[in-house]
Amino acid sequence: MLPRQSFTADRLPAPRAAVGHIRLEFRGAADDDHPMHDLSGAAFVGTTLFVAGDEGARLERLVPTAPGVWGEHRAFDLVALLGLEDEGEIDVEGLAYAEDDWLWVTGSHARTRPKPKRREGEDGAPRIDVAKMANLKDTRARCVLARLPLAVGADGRVEPVARDGKRRAGHVKLTKAHGSRLARLFAEHPLTGPFTQIAAKEGGLDIEGIAVAGGRVALGMRGPVIADFALIAEPNIVPKKRGRLHVTPGLSIRLVDLHGMGIRDLKVDGDDLVILAGPTQAIDGRCAVFRWEGWRHDLPADAEEAVVHRPRHLFDLPVRMGVDRPEAIDWLPGGAGRRLVVLHDGPCPDRVDANRCAVTGDVIALAG
Repeated sequence: MLPRQSFTADRLPAPRAAVGHIRLEFRGAADDDHPMHDLSGAAFVGTTLFVAGDEGARLERLVPTAPGVWGEHRAFDLVALLGLEDEGEIDVEGLAYAEDDWLWVTGSHARTRPKPKRREGEDGAPRIDVAKMANLKDTRARCVLARLPLAVGADGRVEPVARDGKRRAGHVKLTKAHGSRLARLFAEHPLTGPFTQIAAKEGGLDIEGIAVAGGRVALGMRGPVIADFALIAEPNIVPKKRGRLHVTPGLSIRLVDLHGMGIRDLKVDGDDLVILAGPTQAIDGRCAVFRWEGWRHDLPADAEEAVVHRPRHLFDLPVRMGVDRPEAIDWLPGGAGRRLVVLHDGPCPDRVDANRCAVTGDVIALAG
């Protein structure tokens, strides 16, 4: 046996520790179905914070109640605001605030596999019905891409509304065949098409972030990761007078080198795009933050070519086994220096205060 050596080149970057925390206090019972356990999207509008969980069809609004604490929770029903048919969970996976007082919402557009029911065979071994396990769920409810006008409500707080003067809430038209007109573009695209027939957590198509700037809409994809590249899709969205979001032909796909990881969230920072990256599957693994410098002016080439981009790695995030999967980011308002709020799906028990229906998120300083 040779003497033990230390191969420093193989070490992963040391994760950046939080410089502080924020506390989110909700209403309701802090059971497993509460959105505080599966936060997947976040957007600050001034000091007001909107968050969403990926197991329902609501927006949750929180406002500052004390230093580092957001509370006075109020929920908003997306089905009612958007005039949707109540067909199940939207699986909200991204929120984005646009400078002209719109709040954008995206569902995962993903297919899911039902949890297999097991029965015990005569030999005592568990058995699963293959046909039922192979039947992927309809994606229609998850194919929501929408925007809602923001207005000041009767309580003096910012809230999403169905209509504000001439501004109307609207979404991309849902369809029976593919889920939506946007989902049809994914199904017909040579890169993403094959992955629309695969369950999300098994490498299939899965949107988990949205960024909006100057009329551009960018959708970050947790999966698929193709040839080690994550994907950002930029569809052409044209809002109509009645609120409907019209998708025109052509879908630009950007190939993004995130060291083999998929995209978990996107946030605009001036001219740049900040990317939260992590595993494509529901496993414990590396999570990191990248910066695409000059993204706002880096326009897609065309729908026929996919340009390769290599954003700058900023830092890794702490990873824990079985819990604390970073899912949502946004900029903490106020204070000195740029600070990133990180919220988690499956928060560890230390983060959860069941008595006060509260959960704690991390604050990460961008400067080392």
